[in-house]
Amino acid sequence: MANDLAPLLILAAVTTLLAVVLLVLVVRERRRSESAHGLAEERGRRYRSLFDSSLAGIALVGADGELKEWNAMLAEVLGAGRERQPAWREETRELARLARSGLPGASVETSVATGDGSRRWLMLRHWPMAGAANGDYWLQVNDITQRQEARRVLRLAQQVYRSMSEAILVTDAATRIVDVNPAFERITGYPRDEAIGRKASLIRSSRHDAAFFAAMWEGLSRDGHWAGEIWNRRRDGSEIPCWMHIDAVADPQGQEPAHYVGVFSDISERKSDEERIHYLAHHDQLTGLGNRFALDAVLPQTIAMARRKGRRVALLFTDLDYFKEINDTLGHAAGDQVLVEVACRLRRVARDSDFLARFGGDEFVVVLTDVEDCADAQRVASAIIATLHEPIRIEGREIRVTPSIGISLFPEHGEQPEVLLGLADNAMYRAKSDGRDGYCMHQPRSA
Repeated sequence: MANDLAPLLILAAVTTLLAVVLLVLVVRERRRSESAHGLAEERGRRYRSLFDSSLAGIALVGADGELKEWNAMLAEVLGAGRERQPAWREETRELARLARSGLPGASVETSVATGDGSRRWLMLRHWPMAGAANGDYWLQVNDITQRQEARRVLRLAQQVYRSMSEAILVTDAATRIVDVNPAFERITGYPRDEAIGRKASLIRSSRHDAAFFAAMWEGLSRDGHWAGEIWNRRRDGSEIPCWMHIDAVADPQGQEPAHYVGVFSDISERKSDEERIHYLAHHDQLTGLGNRFALDAVLPQTIAMARRKGRRVALLFTDLDYFKEINDTLGHAAGDQVLVEVACRLRRVARDSDFLARFGGDEFVVVLTDVEDCADAQRVASAIIATLHEPIRIEGREIRVTPSIGISLFPEHGEQPEVLLGLADNAMYRAKSDGRDGYCMHQPRSA
């Protein structure tokens, strides 16, 4: 009986052992499956997190063009709200088709109208989904509106830079030229290729001393900019007046200037206009002598200088005798020619340091500087009378002119310009009353 039970017991033991082993394997496989499932879920969560947190819009597109999956950024990039979902899906399909017109991974740029009516620039890329046998592919959409706007602004800036009428000069911190615009080439005559790499002193003129440039650099260092009138030298050696702005451009990583930008314009024409305006404002247009405005400016300065030096100044107030008859009989054109010739003869008599003015009509004033005494003024008056006695030929006729001259002296007769003019004018009228064609010195009243 015992022998009969032994095989059964062995079989039972083996069966039990197999059951236990099988159970262990089942439990282990279940745990392995659960672990794999958990790992897959974790990977899925990570993938989804990466998918949804991408700064680019991403969509999984089927071979038929239908959207299978997409992240939230895609709708944001396209500016699509809930009310635009149907239109948005169709727009995305169009974008997907456009992206596939290029090679996988290649970028395609386009623009779309957004829900608010504005336009966005997009960069599209596509690539096949790895392991997908059904032709699914990924679509990536990046919003490059800001980049396009930056490009537009840059293009506009470049256009402005090239088309500006003012010359632009860009240097590094060591004042080596790194760029110039076409206006610089036109104004200075230096070609761009010849200017780049050379020092900005290339256009420095000889009209400014070291103190001028020291003050300019001091202003640049203190304020970061400088502006003023400066003479620059052209390639042919000529020098031109310019109005110039210089700005220091700081290094983004520090406070020290990395570049200097100079902008200047040729003001030669403006300077010429200013000089012409100044000339017209201070000179008689007919004779070219100083006018009454210039006399009012020069006479006080002349008196002030004579006062400092302890010298005398003489005023000779000259009026042409019977000039009205010349105008009446020969006409004003002939009278003007007489006045022009009188001015020329007065210039021959006067010294370079003296001042001549047409006071008005046929009246002239001669301001004699550094006069020793009244005899000096009388000698000049006699010389004026003598030179005006010479006939003036006009249209084949000889015209004789005589002057009446009144003389006043600083400081003997007065110290104020208007007083001296008034005294010389009165003395001139006494010369006329004494018979004309002569001079009369102011005679102070006796005490």
